[in-house]
Amino acid sequence: MYYENDSLPQTLSYFILNKLRWRIITGDLAPGQALREQELEADYGSSRGPVRESLRLLLRNGLVEHLPRRGFRVRKETRDDVRNIYQLRATLEGMVIAALADLDIDPLCEALRGRCAIMEGYYKANDIEGYFRENSTYHQCIIDYTGNRPIAQVLYYVNEISLPIRYKLLKEAFPTHRSLDYHEEILHQLEAGNIPEAKRLTEEHILENLDRAMAFFDEHEDAVSS
Repeated sequence: MYYENDSLPQTLSYFILNKLRWRIITGDLAPGQALREQELEADYGSSRGPVRESLRLLLRNGLVEHLPRRGFRVRKETRDDVRNIYQLRATLEGMVIAALADLDIDPLCEALRGRCAIMEGYYKANDIEGYFRENSTYHQCIIDYTGNRPIAQVLYYVNEISLPIRYKLLKEAFPTHRSLDYHEEILHQLEAGNIPEAKRLTEEHILENLDRAMAFFDEHEDAVSS
């Protein structure tokens, strides 16, 4: 759900969307940086239509902004935005875990065990991009399993706009086993049927990065492109 797959056929609009999206997440396109249509047309060998469509999709997903008479730019968060995003993610992800209480979660646990093994492989290979993708896939598996469409739709947007700073924080700390340890412990509690503890750990896992995210924002705010 979150990441491009170059093996699948794509329209030019979605090809450009996926390329721009990943450049925004990884910081190649910085918060506040202008996205000029003519430059993007040249970069991707495209006419204006597909470029505009890709920018409209990024606008809908929350990764870009549109300013009157100035055009599109990469979304630039405020300090309060960062705090609110993390707190909202913790609340919603906690609700997702709580929604598992009345479900047979054995198939989910088996899938998550596989996700943890893949993350371990990326960790050992020092592959931050692969690890980051798989980390998001782990959480998406849980969201999808609940079948709760309203929460899934809200979380998609919240997670999407959180990805750039989450990637930066992971890159700053990588390699560390702490994040993977959290995922494995959450899985262990799910396998044991201890939903309240899995919920607590999930919320803790998200909120423990809030102070780091705020500090990172304060440190790098002045480095944003105009």
